[in-house]
Amino acid sequence: MNDIKQAKVTGTEKDLLSTSTGKKRSRKRYVRRVLLGLLCILVAGGALFGWGMWSSRYPDRINMGTACDMGSMPGMDMSSTQDTMCQGNTHTSGTPIAALQAPQTAAHVDTFTLIAQSKKLTLGSGNTTDAWTFNGTSPGPTLHARQGDLLIVHLVNHLSVCVSIHWHGIAVPNIADGVAGVTQDAVKPGQTYTYRFVVNDPGTYWYHSHQESFDQTNRGLFGMLVVAPKTPAVHDDVDMPLALHSWNGAFTLNGNAGTLQIAARPGQWVRLRLVDTNSSYQLTLAGTPFMVAALDGHDINQPAFLTTTTLAVDGGQRYDLRFQMPAQGSVALFAAHDGEQQYPKQPALLVGTGAQAAPTISKTVFDFAHYGQPLPEKITPQSHFDITYTISLGTTIGFSNGRPGPVFTLNGKAFPDTPNLLVKPGQLVRLRFENGANNGIHPMHLHGHTFTLLTKNGHALTGSPIHLDTISLHPGESYEVAFYADNPGLWMIHCHNLFHANHGMDMMLVYPNISTPYSIGNASGNFPD
Repeated sequence: MNDIKQAKVTGTEKDLLSTSTGKKRSRKRYVRRVLLGLLCILVAGGALFGWGMWSSRYPDRINMGTACDMGSMPGMDMSSTQDTMCQGNTHTSGTPIAALQAPQTAAHVDTFTLIAQSKKLTLGSGNTTDAWTFNGTSPGPTLHARQGDLLIVHLVNHLSVCVSIHWHGIAVPNIADGVAGVTQDAVKPGQTYTYRFVVNDPGTYWYHSHQESFDQTNRGLFGMLVVAPKTPAVHDDVDMPLALHSWNGAFTLNGNAGTLQIAARPGQWVRLRLVDTNSSYQLTLAGTPFMVAALDGHDINQPAFLTTTTLAVDGGQRYDLRFQMPAQGSVALFAAHDGEQQYPKQPALLVGTGAQAAPTISKTVFDFAHYGQPLPEKITPQSHFDITYTISLGTTIGFSNGRPGPVFTLNGKAFPDTPNLLVKPGQLVRLRFENGANNGIHPMHLHGHTFTLLTKNGHALTGSPIHLDTISLHPGESYEVAFYADNPGLWMIHCHNLFHANHGMDMMLVYPNISTPYSIGNASGNFPD
């Protein structure tokens, strides 16, 4: 009987052991399946990641010419760039950009030499930085010319990298635009390149490298160009070019991280020519009323005096401020990065001597759409436009030229897959820029042309006519601009937040049947953004 009981107990234990073993095996199989599934996901994810990196890389060569023999130019589908870009094709029929050049002589010729070289700069307060400079300074030397002058600028490259110079805001002939891979090859170390162009429009302009522009401009390859009018409309006793630039987040004015000082006497008229090279700022003047005399180098009609008004200034934009020195005290310019709630106590600029006024970040932000007085204008919202393009600005996460991260798009595409905009000589062209909500600030710059502002957020301007080459769109904003297609060539449109341009926010405005021997891409070593 005891043997039978023992046998039963033993059988039960075996059953329990068998059940336990089965559960362990089942768990192991489950774990193996989970691990296998995770491995498959990782492999698939890695493959997709690798494919994204590889497929987003620039081709070895991209020729931006419109004279490529691809058989579809007459009926071009503007939804795709492939009809106007020639990958790996250096066909050179059509009008060569070398033919689009300045006259050889003029009544007055200004000759300059700019040497790209490395230099350790002192920014003030003991701060130093390794910089790339023109002629040993950053900003480089301010070039002064008079309206109608022919400029000859020799670029000498003493750096270990290739460089170029773009003349921002100047309607240069296409061959002088300085865009690596489009209008020239980037200038190699030890080489020299010469730019020739006539400055027809007076005002405040600037120059910067357009080879790997995000990196090279940030490192210091920029300077200013001031064109005096043949017949000045007003007299300025003090005229000061000022470049705003951030070095690794530290704000500087003409390379000075402290307070820059300018001498001026009571009653004198002062003009401050401000250019924003690489960030977004809030500015204000304290100590006297001031006016915004010009934007992007172009005068505003009958500008009114402002007080405690915030100026929102973004990459590539230029503001000319004019004021008369008060009978007592100094005038101070204060600067803060966009979004900051207060200005630093230390001004960026102090004009004159004496007591210094305190700054305030005003809720009143300068709005050119209602500033100054109207004038009869050649281009209005009621004009007949030969062609209209809508440019939608966007942001996503993905891959740009082999790099994962943020991607900035135009009409849903990142360069070089952005659509080209085809214009014909003589056409009146309208562009609609649209920036989605919560989409960042995008100062959009058009090469080779100056455009007229038509509308802001769907409403016509009520003040002075406004002529710009860089229009900044804050989140939720839209603008309509227009210009005559009067400068044949191959021209970039891009965001002048150069990080955005470097990560996709570029496109081309092109005239038909233009050829270029240059190309963008890994084989050529030309990277304009």
